Amino acid sequence: MSDMNEDVEQDNRLAYAGLTALAELMETVGSKLNPDEDNRRYYVAWGLLAAMHRQAAAVVLLHRKGFGHEAAPNRRALIEHMAQIRWLAEDGADAVDTMNLALKHSQKKLRDAADLAGLPYDPTIPDLVQAAEIPSNPANQFINLNPLLKRLGAPLLAAWIGETQLAHPTLTAAQCFFDDTADDKVVLHGEPTLRHGAANPADCSPYIAFVLMWTAMDAFSHLMKGQPWSEGLQRIAAEGGLDGSQPGIGSDEDVAG
Repeated sequence: MSDMNEDVEQDNRLAYAGLTALAELMETVGSKLNPDEDNRRYYVAWGLLAAMHRQAAAVVLLHRKGFGHEAAPNRRALIEHMAQIRWLAEDGADAVDTMNLALKHSQKKLRDAADLAGLPYDPTIPDLVQAAEIPSNPANQFINLNPLLKRLGAPLLAAWIGETQLAHPTLTAAQCFFDDTADDKVVLHGEPTLRHGAANPADCSPYIAFVLMWTAMDAFSHLMKGQPWSEGLQRIAAEGGLDGSQPGIGSDEDVAG
């Protein structure tokens, strides 16, 4: 167990350095766009990447304060953001159109809920969203996250489902705080305690954040003219113990620099 703890601590030390290097690389992002091209995938992906960067920072902060277990919603969000960025890098405009279709569905649900509650709101934006005509395309199959995660890899889907069990009020989440395995008593815990001395994956939270953040930035790099982050990403991967490859990501057209 001691060796395992040392390995986790070493991975997390690598993650702290790697996340810092990734943050510095993000500061070099380009903002010039080609007005003759559909640039939506670029700035939508950037918005997700910037949000993901803050989620990664939150994971590290929670871990350092002893709340790695409670960072499950953030780790889950990191998986979701990374998957969407890879999707944008691979499917481009079709992915953006599908995201707009999802926005129509969610805005309708929000509007219906507001109407049911009798809440006032400005209908201007909801009306515009609902009036938009969005053509169907093959990427519509990924409007829900499960099919997208399956496409990106079964391990990613498994990790997301696992984090969901801890992020939501499930029996799995509750069982981290009690032990009813004895016949004559139940042990109640005030802190998360895994049974049978099992290792807690949450101990690796910073490294998980690093791996997912690197993967997302590698995908975003394919949306930049000339992929200027490539060399830096490979260096960061080597220093952080990553293999530095993401099969299936590629684009024949770069949209921004």
